[in-house]
Amino acid sequence: MLRQVMVLVVALGLVAGCQQKEASETAATGKPETSTATAPAAAPTAAKPAAPEGDVIATYAGNRLDAARVTKEMERLPAPSRAYLQAPDRKKQFVENMILNELLYAEGQKQGYDKDEDIDRQVNDLRRRLVVQRVVREFQKPPEITDEQAKKYYDDNPNLYSSTQIRASHILVKDEAQAREIRDQLKADPSKFAEIAKEKSTDKTSGAKGGDLGMFGQGRMVPEFERAAFALKPNEISDIVKTQYGYHIILVVERKEGERRPFDQVKEQIKATLRNKAIQEQQDKRYGDLKAAANVKIDDKALETLQIPQGGTSAEAIISGH
Repeated sequence: MLRQVMVLVVALGLVAGCQQKEASETAATGKPETSTATAPAAAPTAAKPAAPEGDVIATYAGNRLDAARVTKEMERLPAPSRAYLQAPDRKKQFVENMILNELLYAEGQKQGYDKDEDIDRQVNDLRRRLVVQRVVREFQKPPEITDEQAKKYYDDNPNLYSSTQIRASHILVKDEAQAREIRDQLKADPSKFAEIAKEKSTDKTSGAKGGDLGMFGQGRMVPEFERAAFALKPNEISDIVKTQYGYHIILVVERKEGERRPFDQVKEQIKATLRNKAIQEQQDKRYGDLKAAANVKIDDKALETLQIPQGGTSAEAIISGH
């Protein structure tokens, strides 16, 4: 496994450096990858070099490097990187770097690094992350959205997909109970909107301006926010609107009416909106099902006493779960 992880570190580094670090997915082999969980699939396989698969490209330290193996490693690269290797000197450099990796690995074996506990831990961490990434991608497979579904959404939301522009403010908080408390305050005294936004909104940028988001058209905000905001009249305050960022209370200050765009012009945009919404919903459901089946219970008191260690690495990866 360690041998697999070390292969092409230098070779891929050469090509990645010249091609602005393009990455290819390597989950199937367990080799290092520079792509993220959402990286696109690898490009189609390029044509193989003219040399027959059995031809020996190079020999080193009693070993043979044949065309089949070099071709296999080249196939793992993205199309732009393979195009870069068309020049004879670059192709030769790629082969030389493959050999250098083998020699470096052999040198590491002599020094006992192949049995190093820290390296074993890193390899296991990499395997775990790749497995998690594969499952997340499975959960995020986009569903098919039909023209009929898109048309229904278009008809059900007459305020969307127009050139109308609004100037709006919002108050964003993480807790629904706090959002309801703020909404009740605003019902009693709407004039306090800017004051509350400055004091309590977790969106500090707009909060500093009394919640002001400026003038904007459709397509700028997340769908849930946009749907609620464009349904409001000037000086009207929304009910609580939940999005991926938390709980919003929206105030429309100004509205400039425009014309609605024809369905055919916005059909693909609607499909993308519905597709993203469905992906989020199915992912949340799968996550919820996993936790429910595992009977997850967190002791809040024990969690409260847990001390965060100083320093450390990969905190963002732990928080995101992959």
